Amino acid sequence: MASLKLIHLVYAVVAMVVVIVAAFLATAYLFNAPVTSAIGNGWKQVAGVSAYTVGGRLYVSFIGIEGCQFCAAERYALFAALSNFGNWTYYGSAVTLSALPTGNLTTNPEPYSLFYKASEGDWTLNFLSPHLSYTSNYIDFVSTETLDNNGNPLQNPTAIQNGYLSKYDSGGSVPFTVVGGNFYEIGAGESLVPNGIPVLFNPNGVGYMPSYIISNFNTSGSQMNSSITTESNYISAIICFDISNAAPACSTSAIKLISSKL
Repeated sequence: MASLKLIHLVYAVVAMVVVIVAAFLATAYLFNAPVTSAIGNGWKQVAGVSAYTVGGRLYVSFIGIEGCQFCAAERYALFAALSNFGNWTYYGSAVTLSALPTGNLTTNPEPYSLFYKASEGDWTLNFLSPHLSYTSNYIDFVSTETLDNNGNPLQNPTAIQNGYLSKYDSGGSVPFTVVGGNFYEIGAGESLVPNGIPVLFNPNGVGYMPSYIISNFNTSGSQMNSSITTESNYISAIICFDISNAAPACSTSAIKLISSKL
């Protein structure tokens, strides 16, 4: 009888341990689940997550599709923001958003064009051009276009991108931008889509040409300038937060104002 009682006791202890472990795991899951807070212009900050770096540089990821009008708008702001932390070159020559060869365009995406017309009607930057490159001492930038302009599969997200997709964007919405793994934005920055319409379209719904977009971006006080600059400043401020304000751009007043709220 003693041995039988001992067995029952062992079973009871094991059952209790299982319950305790299950409760611990459930609690750990709840505490480790992403807790986010909106910080402005569509961006969200994830609590308790350290910035992810690759080779000592902050990881920045953009996922879009070639035919997406919201992705098209976000590319301009991202291009401008990343210029604060590194250098873009096109065919080996340095380029900035304010001075791009706007005549290098095509109706459909082609490897060598800098701009193309998305299927939804707007003109956008071609991040997939092999002659457009980005180098930085601060940023490791990864861009992926999952569908081409006709809606056919184009590029597969990396393993790291898939991890962030499953954690923050399980619905697969685009554009999806991640900075450091502790900040993300689903969709284009709110400033880029006033009243739900990207600034890349004129009032009758026709996409502005690249020359018009860049010209108006260079016009202080214009809607194009304000919209792109606002999103660019948010991205830059978030990057500055994650790199401890190490870059010279982090000292500008507009970026410091946003960084102070993070």
